[in-house]
Amino acid sequence: MCPFGEAEQDTHHILQDCGNFQLLRRKMWPEPTPIQDKLYGTAASLQMTTTFLNWTGLHV
Repeated sequence: MCPFGEAEQDTHHILQDCGNFQLLRRKMWPEPTPIQDKLYGTAASLQMTTTFLNWTGLHV
């Protein structure tokens, strides 16, 4: 479970849906971004995903 009790803590939830990371997501990706881009995109896209995950403080 998500540490915030919202849903199952999986990749999709963390990168796309978790309400506790909504502001971080908007800061990193101001426009809606498909999860495929966040996981399999360009080197720049993957760097953004890595930065976002570091900001969350989650251990993945």
